[in-house]
Amino acid sequence: LVIAYLFSYAIEKMMFLTFKEKAKQRLRTFTELKIVAITASFGKTSIKNYLNQVLSKKFTTYMTPRSVNTMAGILKDVNDDLPLNTQVYIAEAGARAKGDIDEITRFLEPQIAVIGSVGEQHIEYFKTLDNIIYTKMEILNSPRLEHGFVHESVPILEYPKIRKFPDSLHITMSNLDGIWFDLEVGGKIEHFYAPILGSFNAINLTAVILVAHQLGMSIDEIKLALSELKPVAHRLELIKAGGKVILDDSFNGNLEGMLEGVNLASTYKGRKVIVTPGIVESTEAANITLAKAIERVFDLVIVTGDLNKKIFEREIKAKQVIF
Repeated sequence: LVIAYLFSYAIEKMMFLTFKEKAKQRLRTFTELKIVAITASFGKTSIKNYLNQVLSKKFTTYMTPRSVNTMAGILKDVNDDLPLNTQVYIAEAGARAKGDIDEITRFLEPQIAVIGSVGEQHIEYFKTLDNIIYTKMEILNSPRLEHGFVHESVPILEYPKIRKFPDSLHITMSNLDGIWFDLEVGGKIEHFYAPILGSFNAINLTAVILVAHQLGMSIDEIKLALSELKPVAHRLELIKAGGKVILDDSFNGNLEGMLEGVNLASTYKGRKVIVTPGIVESTEAANITLAKAIERVFDLVIVTGDLNKKIFEREIKAKQVIF
């Protein structure tokens, strides 16, 4: 059994390396291709989707599908699905261990790298927040890096190629119709609107605007593209059906985003119901904060699964709760 396992592992490793080399050769055929790599503890899929929508107004773009963000997934994407006429390839990079993002970065060699919000998601894999931060920063190891856009939650030193965001962001309004915000771009304060829910999405859109401007889109082109944005499915997606208003936030997995969903729901004047498992892959403190916010806003709380049941039982006393 041991010999069979070792033989199987060696064959699998050899096939993987062959597959990787094939993908590398295919990437080399794109002589003018710009690659944007994105990582974050949360928000990277949203940044990827919004950036693809904006850049597609000017360029032929392609992004890694759904939440594909592993080395194996990206290799398959490059080998099988990356169109030959692509001008900008937008890739999402995830990690479960140190070195995962570095491997993706060394393979893709992106010219532009984005590090979004970094927090305690997947803390069970990395043990400490510092480990998470250092792993996310591996995306800056690209030998072809021209510019990096790094969220202020990452304690990185000042470098000519790096811009911290959302440094100059000022959110003027956020409601069920979208978000309005100001941002300094090219030394001038510009005003933007997007029909996207959640004030935190202004931070994601800050990265989108900066990357689009870096790639040559004008401010007017960016503003027009933002005004036509479509929401990312299951991430504060507004649905109206049967006389009900539904905020589908089922793919959200961080405290900040879920609190924003609760806040938006509080602006609705009718009866309010929430269906949630709490926050998966996070801390007890974060779930306690969420439970207290939920108790203040919702008339009925439906908790799915046992993961955070004890916390909701303990923290929500004044409202009806169904487990």
